[in-house]
Amino acid sequence: MKAFGAVARPTIRNERELLRYVALVTAFALAFALAVDVVNQLAFFVDWERCLRSWSVTTAVCLAIATPIAYSIGHTHLELFRAKELADALGRIDSLTGLSNRRALIEDAESSLAEVLALAIFDLDRFKSVNDAYGHLVGDMALRTVGRMMQEELGALGLVARIGGEEFALLTSRASLENMVERLLAFRDRLRATPILIDDITLRVTVSAGIALRENGDGFDRLYGLADRALYEAKAAGRNQFRFPPSLEPLVSRHATRFEPGSRIATLRSA
Repeated sequence: MKAFGAVARPTIRNERELLRYVALVTAFALAFALAVDVVNQLAFFVDWERCLRSWSVTTAVCLAIATPIAYSIGHTHLELFRAKELADALGRIDSLTGLSNRRALIEDAESSLAEVLALAIFDLDRFKSVNDAYGHLVGDMALRTVGRMMQEELGALGLVARIGGEEFALLTSRASLENMVERLLAFRDRLRATPILIDDITLRVTVSAGIALRENGDGFDRLYGLADRALYEAKAAGRNQFRFPPSLEPLVSRHATRFEPGSRIATLRSA
């Protein structure tokens, strides 16, 4: 019954499952064709030589017809599965930066069973002035560059996403809290010290962020709300500010700012 279900309602996700489907369909078709032929030959029995010849012909014809038909049907199911996977993957990607998007962030947060889950929400400081002064094309190129820098600096910690406009996020459960704090502060300082070069335009961009920790199995909405409130406090305090939960303040104090203004100048050209 299980084998019949695999033939009638196949789930084909790879080449191995495609070959298995072809084998099952061909086997069912062959079994049915031979059963009919055996009954026919025995009902009108003449001699065994004629029976064996008929069964051989039935087998050859069935294999020649059933195998390519089964492969064609199975391959269609495989292509549909791949198309669905691709659509799902594209639905989780931000088209501008190539990072994960808000949907991917929410899905990963809601499916995480980690005891400690941290969410950082970043907002580029006064970024509207970049769009107003240089246009949205330059603004988009700057966002791609910032996204690339963020992925390079923070991607090893967890999921880096662009969640809308000039807002980005980091969702992590893999890194220790100390490592997370250290890397976040390093990213803040790298971005501040790195001019973004777009054609003949040089931009200086800073970022503020709010960081929150999930406690007591809180859902994503509460975690996001805490991080968003921390971001609001960071923005209210001025530019280039990060706000951490009180429990992380000792770690923040331990990892003082690494770069003094002007101590490190790196340049990026937007692709």
